[in-house]
Amino acid sequence: MMEKLRSPQTQASFLPIRELSPGIFSSPGNEEILLIGSQRRFNTSLQHLLEASGFACKSAEGREEIISLLATQNFPLIILDLDVMENGHSQIVEKIKRLNRKGKLIFLSRDCTLEKVLWGLRQGVDDFFKTPYSPDQLLASVEKILRQTGRTKPVVQQSRADLLKSEILHRYMVNNSPDIIYLLDQQGKIAFINRQAQALLGLPANDFIGRHYSRLVYPEDMEKVRFALSERRTGKRASRDIELRLVRWGNDKHPVVEVELFSTGVYKGGSQFPQNVFLGTYGVLRDVSRRKKLEKQFYHQLYHDSLTNLPNRSLFQDRLRLAISQARRNHEKLAVMFLDIDGFKDINDTFGHRYGDQLLQSFSSRLRSCLREGDTLARIAGDEFTILLPGIQGHKDSGKVAAKILAEFNVPFRLTDQEVKIGVSIGIALFPEHGNLEEELLQRADWAMYFVKHNGKNNFHYYEKTARTRNRVFSARQANP
Repeated sequence: MMEKLRSPQTQASFLPIRELSPGIFSSPGNEEILLIGSQRRFNTSLQHLLEASGFACKSAEGREEIISLLATQNFPLIILDLDVMENGHSQIVEKIKRLNRKGKLIFLSRDCTLEKVLWGLRQGVDDFFKTPYSPDQLLASVEKILRQTGRTKPVVQQSRADLLKSEILHRYMVNNSPDIIYLLDQQGKIAFINRQAQALLGLPANDFIGRHYSRLVYPEDMEKVRFALSERRTGKRASRDIELRLVRWGNDKHPVVEVELFSTGVYKGGSQFPQNVFLGTYGVLRDVSRRKKLEKQFYHQLYHDSLTNLPNRSLFQDRLRLAISQARRNHEKLAVMFLDIDGFKDINDTFGHRYGDQLLQSFSSRLRSCLREGDTLARIAGDEFTILLPGIQGHKDSGKVAAKILAEFNVPFRLTDQEVKIGVSIGIALFPEHGNLEEELLQRADWAMYFVKHNGKNNFHYYEKTARTRNRVFSARQANP
């Protein structure tokens, strides 16, 4: 309870867990529980919790180690962190069920969607916990499951009851958590924060004690989490999975760390009696920086061309769709350009694909220099590019951009020891004059580009609605597929 917390200066120095009492962690027989987790620190923390309660455990991380253990020993209970296998958890669960047929299963996962829980039930799981889990709830589930197998002993229950009363053991588990764990008093001041604060935030835990929780939070996120960090609610109404940024002190290169917040109110009578005296807030802050970085990388790869790093067709269409909505609302015009490099196939055949790729990269860079900051340049296939010009006046503005591009490519490129001069065929379609939908504008800019290809190349042309022009473009496309 928060009211029992002492100031950091008066707390006893902390002892390693195995120095608490000789023989506490000696196994009462064959290992009863196998732990399969993704991080050694996570496995060790969970193993200490279970061993402190009198259970004998083993932990495993890699597939080979897991299969080797199951081939030589049966475990009444296996606790599996599903996140260890990422996309391969189905296969490892099948192996576990085949090699450890009579054993019980508990699944842990940070992703407890209904779909995953239902999947777990189909696998015959005995219990399912979202991480970070409640130690009391997990231990209660382990005891219940092992009691069903006849493995739980009275001495185990007594050991758990004794050890859970140990403040030293509790402090060890809290300080060795990979997450920041904190307690706030009624005024939102930090009454306790574990050692992980220094690892993630760059200041010793003592520097936060007695300070308002706003010292932790990146200023721009303060309003977003004003009530979540000092949560008063409990149970399902408490704050969960809220993402925010914390200040990383003394690190100019990476001034923030992205975290996920779980917090709940603490009451003198326990969370079951919220009408009792409010003592403060218990919270967990989990570092999700790596996950967010991977998500950004995945998003970038999904919507960008890998060679030129330009937006791809999907991202271009999304931006065009948004630009059309804005132009329609503001009664503005925009232009779509479709560009193709003249004779690119000959360059590839003459110099090879390696130099062709270099040309595409240089071409993209020079093309970008001809545009405004708010314009979008995309590579949609091979040597075909598209440009979105929002907020223009009409033909005159788009014509100036096209002329600027043509002039830029009068300057030759250098490949190996030779200079290569290229031309560019440009087709232009205007909103709303030539179409109201993104597919219409792209298709008609493409038609206009083929008209240029069929009529001398290295020029630009606007889409024309006449049947004669469409027939000439159709013939050009058949001749140059």
